[in-house]
This record gives sequence, structure tokens and C-alpha cells, in this order.
Amino acid sequence: MASKRKGRNAADGQVAPRPFLRWAGGKFYLTSALLGFTPSDVSVRRYFEPFLGAGSLFFALRHEYAYLSDLNGHLIECYRAIRDNPRAVALALRGHAERDCERYYYSVREAYNRSRGGVARAARFLYLNRTGFNGVFRVNLAGVYNVPYGRKSSPRFPSTVDLTAIAAVLRGARLSTQDYRAAFTRARSGDFVYLDPPYPPLNGTSFFAHYTPDRFGIADQAQVAACARDLDKRGCLVMVSNADTPAVRKLYRGFVVTRLSVTRYVSSSSIKHQVGELVITNYPRSSMRQAAR
Repeated sequence: MASKRKGRNAADGQVAPRPFLRWAGGKFYLTSALLGFTPSDVSVRRYFEPFLGAGSLFFALRHEYAYLSDLNGHLIECYRAIRDNPRAVALALRGHAERDCERYYYSVREAYNRSRGGVARAARFLYLNRTGFNGVFRVNLAGVYNVPYGRKSSPRFPSTVDLTAIAAVLRGARLSTQDYRAAFTRARSGDFVYLDPPYPPLNGTSFFAHYTPDRFGIADQAQVAACARDLDKRGCLVMVSNADTPAVRKLYRGFVVTRLSVTRYVSSSSIKHQVGELVITNYPRSSMRQAAR
């Protein structure tokens, strides 16, 4: 049964805070399109997002009854620190931004890998995220963050105003570091679940599955699809983002599948690959927000 609590969402006329992270596979440029595929009554349903990443859809919806999780503990630590103490994180981040250069980046990266939790580590995480190569978050098998300096001219850092707005939206959210399957233990009939797993690597070496020491392969894609089917049986409304590949289409046979007229680019060894995006749902287009406009 849907929750009676009304979420603060993009339809209420307020300006949604911008996601504050550069994140490979992030949905910032697809957010407007994705909003159209959400259920028309999404604001009265509980919201689950177990592959949080940059949280672009969540920040657009600004749903106040949300369960947000990710297996990447670095990421969730940062969200918690911003939610609980945005001004302190912003102040520490400003100190890093003022000293930005390649040598300083590597000193911060080293300090980050030695540190544990709190405001200082969150500020380092944000600094590394804004100045590291291509917005990639990558760790080795030992869990050590090893992204090189990005040499980005005039990187934009979130301000105190930005982080305070983010904290306000996160205040009612339940944040947890856990596997996506564990995140579904609370899901029940009527809940809305958005799944945005790491996309299948196109060349066997993509860094976009390296968010944690564990790698995300085709077997994991199949498990995500199986979870989507289980959630469907429970009566949850499910929306999935993924690459438009024959394997992905096969995994979601029987769902409503829509190809978006956008592309994503994955760079490796100076080679670019172009792949379409799919939005997959277990509810009909007539129940979507775009149908209600």
C-alpha cells in the first residue's frame, strides 16, 4: 500500500538542488526524460534507489520518504557528512579548492586513503571527485582509490549554499551502505523502486564497474533483472535504466521497454563507443507522469 506522506518533488514548482558529484554513468542530462517515466503518483509512494551514485533522479524528485543506498561506502559516508554538517564540509572543501594543483591532488588522495569517515574525509572525497580524471570513481581490488589527476581547468566546487540545499533534501532520507539485494528487504507492495546498475562494459576494460573492490559483470546484470521480477511479484512499481544491448533486452523480456533518443560515450584508449539508453518499467505508459501532462 502506498504511503500517505507526500514527497517534495519536481512537480511542486520548487527548484531542485543540482547533484553535487561528477559520476560516471550519472543521469544528470537524462533527468528530465526519466521524470516522465516515473509513476504519475510517485509522490505518495515510498521511494527506493539502491544504486544511488550521484542521485540525479532523487534530487529532481526530492522525495522525503526515500531509502537511498549504495554498495560504495565512500559515497554514502560523503552523503551522511553533508546531510549532518554541510557548512563544515563546505569550509573544508574550500581549503582544498584554493590549493588545487597536481601535486596537491596526490597528497590529498594519499590522505584520503588513510582516513576514515567524518567531515574531513567527505571534503577530500568531494575535492578528488571534482578534480580527478573524467569524474571516475575507481578503486583497486584492495579498495584503494587510485584515480589520477584530471588536469581540469577551473573545476567547479559545490558552495555552502549548494551543500546546505542538498542537506535539506537528504534530511528525511534513510542512507545505508549495502548490496542492492539487501536494500529490498523493506520494499513492499505499492513502493516505487528505481534501479540504475553499472552498465555492461563495452570493451571488457571499462572502469564504470569498478566502484567497489567487487566487479559488476553480466551475471550481476542477470541478478538485477531477477530482483526486478521479484519486486514485480511483490506489487512494487519498478523502473530500470540500462544500456540498449541485446543481452539487456533479453533479461527484461515482458517489461515495458523504451529506447531514449540519447547516447552515452565510454572512453578507453582514445576509442569512443556509442550506445542507446533504455528505460524499463513493469507498469504501462498510461500510468507514467508523461501521460498525465
